[in-house]
Amino acid sequence: MLLTTLNRTKQISSGHLKWIDEMIHAREQLITSYFKLLTLPVDKDDTASRDLHPSYEQMNEFCNLLVDYLSRGHFKVYPKILTIMENVSSRRMIVARRLIPRIENTTEHLLKFDAKYGKELDEGIMSSWREDLSYVGQWLEIRFKHEDRMVIALQIMDNTISESAKQAENQRAGK
Repeated sequence: MLLTTLNRTKQISSGHLKWIDEMIHAREQLITSYFKLLTLPVDKDDTASRDLHPSYEQMNEFCNLLVDYLSRGHFKVYPKILTIMENVSSRRMIVARRLIPRIENTTEHLLKFDAKYGKELDEGIMSSWREDLSYVGQWLEIRFKHEDRMVIALQIMDNTISESAKQAENQRAGK
């Protein structure tokens, strides 16, 4: 599902706004790192199954990408979207204002993963990393869905503004 939402968002955005494209690229890097961790093999020998843990570097890379992605949204992307929507459409602004708290809720849950795994790793901590990573995937999916709704609202607004500008230009030109 994470890749489906990524591809859909790429299609929606289609290069109109550089900072949205940067967010999508950061999302793609995060998802790639997530799947690298998720697909680590389980070592099966003759006696037992042993879960192979990611290295500190692998876990640290993912945690850094996660925190960078969360920060980019809160400090760069969402404020721009809100500013644009405030200036253009009160209806779209209501949508954005409803989505921001939902996105912030995902941030709290995602940062718990970084707090647990972004520092030192020991055997006790690593015993539940796959389960915790699964929860991260669920929270990312929710977050991406809400972010995509804001991007769609922004895109609709951009299309409406472009169409209105074309109509006004055609009226001035006497068409």
